[in-house]
Amino acid sequence: MKKRSSQAQGLVPAAQYLRMSTEHQRFSFDNQRAAISAYALADGYEVVATYEDPAKSGLTLKKRPGLKKLLGDVLAGDAPFRAILVLDVSRWGRFQDADQAAHYEYMCREAGVPVRYCSEAFDNDGGGMASIVKQMKRVMAAEYSRELSTKVSRAQRQQAGLGYKQGGTTVVGVRRQLVDRHGRPRKLLKAGERKALAAERVAWIAGPPEEVDMVRRAFRMFVHDEMRITAIAHELNGHCKDERGRRFWTYDTVRHMLSNEIYIGTYVFGRRRSNLGQPTASPSEEWIKARVMEPILEPALFAASVARLQNITRRPYSDEQITAGLARLLDEKGALTAKIVRECPYLPSDGRLAVRYGGLDNVYALIGYKRPARRQYLSFRALYTDEEALDQLRQVYRENGAISQRLINLNTALPNARHFADRFGSLPAAYRQAGLPPVPTGDLKESFATIAGTATARPSKRRYRVGRQLDDTQLLDGLRRLIREHGYLSEAVIESDIHLPNAKHYRERFGSLMAAYDKVGFASARGDIVEAGFRRRRGSRQ
Repeated sequence: MKKRSSQAQGLVPAAQYLRMSTEHQRFSFDNQRAAISAYALADGYEVVATYEDPAKSGLTLKKRPGLKKLLGDVLAGDAPFRAILVLDVSRWGRFQDADQAAHYEYMCREAGVPVRYCSEAFDNDGGGMASIVKQMKRVMAAEYSRELSTKVSRAQRQQAGLGYKQGGTTVVGVRRQLVDRHGRPRKLLKAGERKALAAERVAWIAGPPEEVDMVRRAFRMFVHDEMRITAIAHELNGHCKDERGRRFWTYDTVRHMLSNEIYIGTYVFGRRRSNLGQPTASPSEEWIKARVMEPILEPALFAASVARLQNITRRPYSDEQITAGLARLLDEKGALTAKIVRECPYLPSDGRLAVRYGGLDNVYALIGYKRPARRQYLSFRALYTDEEALDQLRQVYRENGAISQRLINLNTALPNARHFADRFGSLPAAYRQAGLPPVPTGDLKESFATIAGTATARPSKRRYRVGRQLDDTQLLDGLRRLIREHGYLSEAVIESDIHLPNAKHYRERFGSLMAAYDKVGFASARGDIVEAGFRRRRGSRQ
């Protein structure tokens, strides 16, 4: 034992990286390990760690957890190895930008952990000739992927034109039939099963009678009974399961079924292409359509379903349509506010418009309209003293017999309730100074403001505790209000609003701020930066 330990002291500890994109490649993990082991033995390395990416494409880093973990350990500076052994240049990656592979290798070398290629003809000495050959190999690896992608796509389209299924899930009411090279049926494929031989093909056949009857019933409910898609999904979940025995019906699955041509015997392939990992939509003239089985629906019923789907589908508004609609609305109402736009039947909601154009002021600018200055915060500060502002609240109370955030916001002659809260510390504090009655206990948001206003600093724990009283709809409505007021969302905007719980509560309720933003239709790179910063700060505290 002591002799072996002394021998091991002269070996350089190394990690081996293994990647195999399919189960049928000749460069299997066993072959890669054998070649790397032979190289390590000959060149004085000892493999002390292994990173693997089984069945992973080398086109991108995104879906390669093994390589990402390897790079993370190297850059962290505490890796227990001083070299990385890889079979060849293509195992490191077939990145379409050859510089990307070189960049990752450079990062490792700068961290003191060079990459060694075990079965390449060039020397791993970092010399000029090795650099030239490696770059050529990277370009060749990328070109190989491009050529292979083109060949695979061409073969799939050819097989789809012959009526053979090309991947994807199987819809309810249809089953997959395995056939041999002569088209003779062999067996039915169950959920999760795949063909074993390259010469075999997968064809389409009608599913069990009870599933076929359920499909026909769903189409009749949609066409004849004019049921809503969500109602059909609820009905199907009570009676129908997929071939795995799961109840899976949602709005999207029902909608997809109601427009799927497989039910009239036609297989459509190629709506989207995903060559080199870049999914793109294909024009309809490039789709492949093939007759693959006898219809299980009457063509007239299917055509009526497609026609109704088109009628109920909300189409995107063009800039010209929005501009014309705003001009019409201004002519009808004489003014524009978030509430007026929200209630307009021929325009998108105020929230969607704010997200699309970066704020309602930008929306109004499309037709040259500006909101009155008295609605703006600075003008409110300049025009009204504290006592005059309190008189405005008393006037709202006299006119309505009550006072609330909603009543203040509905009064277009006043700034919104947020400005009163900022000026007096909270809305309840403003009500008290104006001599108005306490806030009604049924108003959750006003109650929250009352609690938040009892302390000068408004501790986040208190905001979080009260935020638990609000359901998901109320929380999301609060975000939509912030979009209308600010034109965007951020952690700072949420934290500054006393009528909502803090950003931490949104993260715990919806998983992340970006998940909450998605639910209200707001998408921004700024959210990614905020979330990344939050994770870094949280990680530094742990």
